Amino acid sequence: MTRALLLDMDDTLYDERSYVLSGFRAVAAAIHELYPHAEPDAVFAHLVEGLDVQGRGKLFDGALLQLRIEATPELVQHLVGVYRDHTPEIALWPGVAETLAELRRDWKLAIVTDGLHLMQARKAQALGLADLVDTVLFCWEHDAPKPDPRGYREALKRLGAEPADAVVVGDNPLHDMAAARAIGARSIRVRTGRFAAVDPPRFKADADAATFTDVPDALARLEGISR
Repeated sequence: MTRALLLDMDDTLYDERSYVLSGFRAVAAAIHELYPHAEPDAVFAHLVEGLDVQGRGKLFDGALLQLRIEATPELVQHLVGVYRDHTPEIALWPGVAETLAELRRDWKLAIVTDGLHLMQARKAQALGLADLVDTVLFCWEHDAPKPDPRGYREALKRLGAEPADAVVVGDNPLHDMAAARAIGARSIRVRTGRFAAVDPPRFKADADAATFTDVPDALARLEGISR
């Protein structure tokens, strides 16, 4: 029997906001290069303010408007490309690498991550995940955005494991817990990131962990109950 952990990446293993801010710095530098009067620190501040006030929609348009720069479709698309293609300055949360090493002694580990493949691959590379887990699966590369179960089934196939012997670990119940239920696996909810306080009644996890470093204890509780 192969036991498998199917692990989310964003807001489970690291703070996704740090990726967003890293992208904003790259965009600020690109705007300054095109419009020298737009100081990078000021551009960055406008982007962060927009994120905190209105969310992620049309952030670049709003920042350009504040800087008195015409937000042409071509310019906005260029900035979107800069954001998506930048090399992220991000890091795993403290203790995550050590926890992955501990878990890997008894479990096969797969990262199952959602989002544009280019961006997710750059994140995984920046975090050094290829050396810490057995495989990294990008859902959109398989036309299977979460909670589509096909990405998870492909990860299980790579690991040589069955759903009954797998646990899905993630922060987003509408993605990770929903997918776990769809494939017939157990689940652990990590209470970090944007969805920490979201509790849809249909997608309750089998166990909770305050942070990823608490996953081994959550697994021990889960195994004690179900094995």
